[in-house]
Amino acid sequence: MQDNDAPDLLFVDEVAAKLRRSVDAVRWLINTKQLKAAKLGGRVVVRRADLEAFIDAAFAEVS
Repeated sequence: MQDNDAPDLLFVDEVAAKLRRSVDAVRWLINTKQLKAAKLGGRVVVRRADLEAFIDAAFAEVS
């Protein structure tokens, strides 16, 4: 999932597209502290590393 030209910070709509979920679903993951995020300049952002950790944790639970 790593892309060298990709930004390290993703906006909620970008995270939603990557997870193939709605923006509301991603906001719910953030509000319930399942996905780490921060507010930067008035916008909610997710670090790419945190998104990858979230995905890895989901697969670890299944294994």
